[in-house]
Amino acid sequence: MQRALLLFLIAASYLLFAGRPTWTLGPLLGLAALVVLVSPRRALSFHHTWRPLDLALVALMAGIAVQTIPLPPRLLGIISPHAAELHAALRLPQIGPGTDGWLTISINPRATVASLATVALGVLSFWIARGLFSAGGSTQWFCRALAFLGGAAALAAVVFRAVSPGLVFGILEPAARSANPFGAFFNRNHFGGWLLMIAAPVCGYLIAHLRIHPSYRQRFWIGLREFLASGAMVTALLWLTTVVVLLLTLSRSAVAGLGAAAICGWLLGRNRLRIERTHLPVILALTGVVMLAAVLFVDINGWATRASESFDLSDAGSNRLRIWRESLPMIHDFWLTGTGAGTFSDAMTKYQQSRIWVGSMNRWAHFNNAHSAYLQVVAEGGVLLALPALAALVSAFRIGRRAVREDRGEMLWARIGAAGGLVGIAVQNIWETPLIMPANAILFGTLAGLLLYQRGNGRPERANGRSPLVTATR
Repeated sequence: MQRALLLFLIAASYLLFAGRPTWTLGPLLGLAALVVLVSPRRALSFHHTWRPLDLALVALMAGIAVQTIPLPPRLLGIISPHAAELHAALRLPQIGPGTDGWLTISINPRATVASLATVALGVLSFWIARGLFSAGGSTQWFCRALAFLGGAAALAAVVFRAVSPGLVFGILEPAARSANPFGAFFNRNHFGGWLLMIAAPVCGYLIAHLRIHPSYRQRFWIGLREFLASGAMVTALLWLTTVVVLLLTLSRSAVAGLGAAAICGWLLGRNRLRIERTHLPVILALTGVVMLAAVLFVDINGWATRASESFDLSDAGSNRLRIWRESLPMIHDFWLTGTGAGTFSDAMTKYQQSRIWVGSMNRWAHFNNAHSAYLQVVAEGGVLLALPALAALVSAFRIGRRAVREDRGEMLWARIGAAGGLVGIAVQNIWETPLIMPANAILFGTLAGLLLYQRGNGRPERANGRSPLVTATR
């Protein structure tokens, strides 16, 4: 039941406009709490192997919470000298009546509380998925269901994009004129990141399927006929649909992330592919040919324009280099505690220096995000949030590398796929901020759980509780 509820949480986070409206955070947190309560010992199992990572995640959430606590003026002036000045300039509402003269580290506590809820959703999803898969939750079932969810969402997104390109789900109009909605997301780059995190583990599962069944080790045409007649063919078509729609988003950062995920998967799995003779490389090559053919249906002119914009480093527009450069004074002034999670847009009303007229929107451009998750964490959180975030990344890398190295089963490929998805989204975060969306945070946490889980006593995963789905590495 818990695995079904986890999948329902992923689907609900997408259907509720990817969690963008703040009113969706309450229901999503309630649903996540329900999934935990179904089996609390499993979801809240903190093995000593994971302890450094779990402590870093708790420290990250605690740091965000600290940003919302009212502090006396003298103390705030010591730890964040420019906070009172920025509070006075913006005059944003505080949470509750507060104490006279006391201010929070965050210049917009309500936005910071929303960011804390998003981080909490990601962390809870990670703990749930890690406990579920460690206790024997079927990665096979989960990856197939994930493929169905991703394929269905991708197809529906194309339909809504064609019928009502300016609306989310054909019903909700974004408040920002600069929004470019796709699927349930107000930003096509964020949707590209969501599709990327779907495609990577499903690809890993398909590779595992090809290597598990002995018929694929026979003559190529026999293996191909067996594959076409199996249920994996449907999963493969859904995966291909997800990748093609990812290309249709024209998100350069998501495509860069997809490439990084593929490279990561090859690096982690190349030694396993050499162990025995297999037709897998030929099948993967045919898949690549099909994907290249699918590109013919993608907006080539649009991609050419997007590619040329990527190399435009002039100051004629609001490119990323300009945004990053104008974010540096904010980081300098708030290096210790930041301006508050989720407050970059508010702070840039003071720190933005460029005046850029956008004719298509008939307004001046406003830098509402840093277009780099790493830069935005430093600007909004300073050392207070950057240190635990860095500690979490380092711990996850170390635990993940060990988990991949010690896994001797063929369902290792699902784990490698999850690793590829995490690396891909990490690369996308260089230019974008997809994880500020609750739907992406939940899926990111789930993939982290799929990568870092540990089987009790080294037991291999079993199919339907009977025969093993894995073969020992020879």
